[in-house]
Amino acid sequence: MPTTEQEKKLRAKKSGRFIAYSSVTLAIIYAIYLFVSLDNSVVADILTSHHIDATKNAVGNFINSYRLTGIMYLIAYMCGLIAIWNQHTYLWWFLFAVYISQAFYTAVNAGVIIQSINHVKSGFMTLPLWITIIGSLALAVYMLVISIKRKSTFNR
Repeated sequence: MPTTEQEKKLRAKKSGRFIAYSSVTLAIIYAIYLFVSLDNSVVADILTSHHIDATKNAVGNFINSYRLTGIMYLIAYMCGLIAIWNQHTYLWWFLFAVYISQAFYTAVNAGVIIQSINHVKSGFMTLPLWITIIGSLALAVYMLVISIKRKSTFNR
């Protein structure tokens, strides 16, 4: 039977792997949302539905700024891979902040974007957005529960 210290290390490794693989999965799904679901036609629909001229420049500026922020979140999600090898407390709280901020950042404009994706493409193309929001919130809640239950991070 493993000792308490061995159990803690095993729990930390399992939590680290779960968070790492979940982060990579969310990064892939969010990339699909950024580069497949959200394209120029969807952005043009968003702008015209709000009575803004959907010029080529306006659409380009909107999508570039949105994707730039999205790429920063993709990089932050990929930092979750570090959790496979190193379960550091700072990494835990960094990823917690990424999941919370990503969910709220995406949810701010979700209604308008979902409506435009449904209008231009299909409801199926909104799935990456929904999965990203729900997955980020679920991971944040998981991490918060673990932190409270174990009074530490990565189940230590």
